[in-house]
Amino acid sequence: MKIRVAQFGLGPIGQACVKVLLQKSRVELVGAIDIDPAKSGRDVGEVCGLKTPIGASVRSDAQAALAEWRPQVVVHTTSSFLDKIETQLAEIIRNGAHVVSSSEELFYPFERDLEFCARIDNLAKQHNVAVVATGVNPGFTMDVLPLCLTGVCTNVKAIKISRIGDASPRRLPFQQKIGAGMTRAEFKKRLAAGGFGHIGLRESAQIVAQTLGWKIESYKGTLQPVLATKRVKTRFLTVEKGQVTGIHQTLRCKIAGKDALVFDWMMYVGAKESYDGVDIIGDPPVNMRIEGGVFGDTGTIGALVNTVPKVLHAAPGLRTMADLPVPHVFL
Repeated sequence: MKIRVAQFGLGPIGQACVKVLLQKSRVELVGAIDIDPAKSGRDVGEVCGLKTPIGASVRSDAQAALAEWRPQVVVHTTSSFLDKIETQLAEIIRNGAHVVSSSEELFYPFERDLEFCARIDNLAKQHNVAVVATGVNPGFTMDVLPLCLTGVCTNVKAIKISRIGDASPRRLPFQQKIGAGMTRAEFKKRLAAGGFGHIGLRESAQIVAQTLGWKIESYKGTLQPVLATKRVKTRFLTVEKGQVTGIHQTLRCKIAGKDALVFDWMMYVGAKESYDGVDIIGDPPVNMRIEGGVFGDTGTIGALVNTVPKVLHAAPGLRTMADLPVPHVFL
């Protein structure tokens, strides 16, 4: 039987999800939701740049649309932050649909906002649906993948997880998110205002530690700008020499008195190399390096779409990727 799926949010990632969902013979895309009045009322295919309409519309009235469409799963791609998505999640849940979200804070929200977690968990259990967030980072490269790699170890003492990437091919919102093109003064001001930098390192750390039974005693993080040594141009913007070209962010987690869980995240326009790395100090030691790294935009779309059939069989409530079966492609 086909899975009835609705798309919630038609930004670049949401539109790309639609295109992939339409390739899946087991999926029936029933419609999409977006608050942009320029998109509302139009065919989903038209909004997403497809050559032909698909016979499903974009709606701005989420509650009415979900009640009419009755999707089994909603792919949710709107905001990174819990306080901006709770109303959206509640509307989806009350209409009896499972949620697969790209929200970074939702990936492991239990230490960020327990009251939020209790509300969403209770509501999801009342309506017999599951809510889970996924993506590439968080969602795979710096948490789920390292956890899978420990599956051949008899003991693990420490893990270092690295993600270094060239942001030049990424979409404009991502390049802006890492501060590409800012002056150092603008970067400092934005950093002081809060809500800047990569969201998800703490969530990745928490799910790894919780799954392994480790207790994090303290966190020590750094966030520094990467400055351009020469002029760098992407199809969206130009970074002059001396301007900010991206971010170098680290997080060290102290466990049993030692920095046993270390994250090193560097993403900037014009990076000379890109890779995802995991180094496990254990028995046996495991060292993995994905040359070129997992491309974040496509990987996020893959993670979301591949979770659609799995969330149908998840236990009701607020779940994490550690609660679901091993990720694999949805063909």
